[in-house]
Amino acid sequence: MEYLLVMSLSGSTMMVLYLLLKYPLKDKVSARLYYLILKEAVLFFLIPMPFLKGWYRKLIRTAIPRRQPKGVRIPVAWTRYVVHVGEKTYVNSYGIIQTAVVAVWLLIVCIMMVRLFLKYFRIRRLILTYEVTEMTEKQQSFLAEMKKQYGVKRPVMLCQGRNGDHTMTFGVCRPVIICGKETGSWEAEMHVRHEMVHIKRLDVLWKMLARLVLILHWWNPFAWMLRREFERICEYSCDEIVMQGRTSGEVKEYLGQLIDESCAASDKDAASMGWQNGFADDAEHIKNRIRNLSTKKKWNRYVAWMLAAVLAFANSMTVFAYRDTYHQELSENASQEEVTGALRVHDFSFTPDGADGEAIKDYGEVEEFEIIYDKQFIDTERNIYPCMDEETDTTYESCSHDFVSGALAGHTKKSDASCEIKQYHAQRCSKCGYVVRGERIAVYTYEVCPH
Repeated sequence: MEYLLVMSLSGSTMMVLYLLLKYPLKDKVSARLYYLILKEAVLFFLIPMPFLKGWYRKLIRTAIPRRQPKGVRIPVAWTRYVVHVGEKTYVNSYGIIQTAVVAVWLLIVCIMMVRLFLKYFRIRRLILTYEVTEMTEKQQSFLAEMKKQYGVKRPVMLCQGRNGDHTMTFGVCRPVIICGKETGSWEAEMHVRHEMVHIKRLDVLWKMLARLVLILHWWNPFAWMLRREFERICEYSCDEIVMQGRTSGEVKEYLGQLIDESCAASDKDAASMGWQNGFADDAEHIKNRIRNLSTKKKWNRYVAWMLAAVLAFANSMTVFAYRDTYHQELSENASQEEVTGALRVHDFSFTPDGADGEAIKDYGEVEEFEIIYDKQFIDTERNIYPCMDEETDTTYESCSHDFVSGALAGHTKKSDASCEIKQYHAQRCSKCGYVVRGERIAVYTYEVCPH
């Protein structure tokens, strides 16, 4: 779930950058630049990139050499913390909370997916009502010329729509164009050109991805904003490409076609599906498309790609929000008490690979006590007392205990020259030395034992 949250953060940050760029510039910059940035936002919402975190760390360490860190303390209360005991795996309470949140998120995602697929099947039945198996020679020649002009290699079907139908495109691999205008007319040419631009840019696929963003990030208002903006900017940028180099008269006639199409009857299911491209739009969007085409825009492909690359790089810094999962290995015969204690640990300390005693001497709480015995008690005045494993409660039955607070530390040296220290809250009787162990405080691991 944390991956999804960071992906949502990355996509939202990209949307903020988009808004900061769009509103000051308004209509001065081509919609093709905005469309490029929105595509980047879609990818940031959908693709987890924790690997970039490691790459950036290496780059920073290479560019800015610094002394090896003495150690790291990781708070595990709100971190995924996994304890392995043989083939069994245990997670801390934070992992359990995440599981519950994922269950709720997944339920809502499934509901939205079911609704989407029901719409898809209704649209599919609509498409099957058209004859798409054969095209007339006139349609084939007309379509072949359009494909050649726009460099489209995929097979495309052109179907004659019924009276009142909008011009729309369905499908990605084998797209189908439904055009209600007479093949060969100027109106049909403009409509098919518009759809051919959509096909060349794989706009249907990108709209599907934008819809997927909304489903996965349904709780994020920026995901809803992305889908709305994506639908609009996709059409604005397509209009600009179709009308590029055209005369003012042709632009006016094209705008007239937009108005006529918006006034015609439409299939509501098709309009709400979002998995197709359509020439027409609602009245409000038509006004915006007219204003967009009526305003002269600046456009330079190379500058646009450079700006988009800079924004993508700046936004990729959000990968530092990815958090790692920390694992602890216990022996196969570890007791349930040891497992529970490991899961309740407050923090976990790590030292760099190959660090020696001097390198970690001054780090954190390790400095607060000296390891003299494998099992020892440290009182508040830093006095150290040994503790014996073989002693039992019956050893101290005759004593009227006078307890002092402190910490219990257990040191375990392993066969690979590493070691581990477990620290607990504890109390010790000042008369007989009886120690009562409390909740675990922390676990310290060393690649090379310095004790």
